[in-house]
Amino acid sequence: MLYKAVLFDLDGTVLDTSDLIINSFKHTFRKHYNRELADNEIYEFFGKTLRTAMEYLGPDQVDELIKTYREYSLKNHDQMITTFNGVVEALQSLYEAGIVMAIVTSKTESTALRGLKLFNLDHYFSVIIGADQCQNHKPHPEPVLAALAKLQVKPEECLMVGDSSFDLISARQANVKTAAVRWSRVAWETILAEEPDYILENMSDLLPICGIK
Repeated sequence: MLYKAVLFDLDGTVLDTSDLIINSFKHTFRKHYNRELADNEIYEFFGKTLRTAMEYLGPDQVDELIKTYREYSLKNHDQMITTFNGVVEALQSLYEAGIVMAIVTSKTESTALRGLKLFNLDHYFSVIIGADQCQNHKPHPEPVLAALAKLQVKPEECLMVGDSSFDLISARQANVKTAAVRWSRVAWETILAEEPDYILENMSDLLPICGIK
């Protein structure tokens, strides 16, 4: 088997949280600035931490913006997210093949776990590395290295699956191979610029890469 472990980003890779993220940003900036954010402005921050986004978009009210965003997001979380086609089946196949899996996300661990549990996906993942568990966030390699350490696998035994350039940069700096998902709402050219080792049109494309027929 080529890979013993697979690391997954969460938002935009395993769970489709785009509508929730977009609506949470728009609600927040309407409330605090009476400003209508464009979708493209929000896409720029997919894969980045919430604090990073707010420090750029509203540096004079960062903590207030984060509070409003989280209140809206938590209230609407379960109604606005779903999984992508083929994700559940692919995770089940990887799990049955004995491949260990982890989530490496810019969300907090508890929020990530809430989303996974909503679709009964949490049992597939041995480890969740959230933004609250690292001093440095993607694209820094620390989150990926933390996942490798907890899974007790070597970089060459692992593959990182993600939907943003930050996922790919973080993995590459940790000497981990990368797979970019084609269903990302992030500008595809920015992902291709990072030269992923694999491109997934559907999550099922991951199975032959991992030696599963």
